[in-house]
Amino acid sequence: MVRLRGCAGTRCLCGRDDPAARPSSATRSSRGARSSAGDQASPGHGLLLDHAQRRAWINGHEIQFTFQEFELLAFLAAHPATVFTRAELVERVWHRTLGQDGRPVPGDSRTVDVHVSRVRRKLGPRHGQCLVTEYRVGYQFRPWPA
Repeated sequence: MVRLRGCAGTRCLCGRDDPAARPSSATRSSRGARSSAGDQASPGHGLLLDHAQRRAWINGHEIQFTFQEFELLAFLAAHPATVFTRAELVERVWHRTLGQDGRPVPGDSRTVDVHVSRVRRKLGPRHGQCLVTEYRVGYQFRPWPA
């Protein structure tokens, strides 16, 4: 696995290469020959995202995300240390435009909060800390230092 910062195609490696983060060989072989370690993103220690298969693992254990939860996590992980407002996330992840007054449609910002909360819960106490709330601004993905 190569260490990169940023995204290129289905590869987005934002953290250090952590062999423990890779799925077991049984899991890897069951996904078929098309997916390899190069298709996967490691945004933090033990956290592995496979954009092509839309799957995620923590320390080799697969985590089940809904479509929108995976989209949110993948988007934030692809832009590490960048703060996004709730309105920006609604527009860029949910692909909804702002209302006529330039503000998010009522309820949309709460949707972001709920999805972030669910993703944090599924990631667990250690990895959930990577989704950082910037008080009165929005959210960011802050990977651990390499």
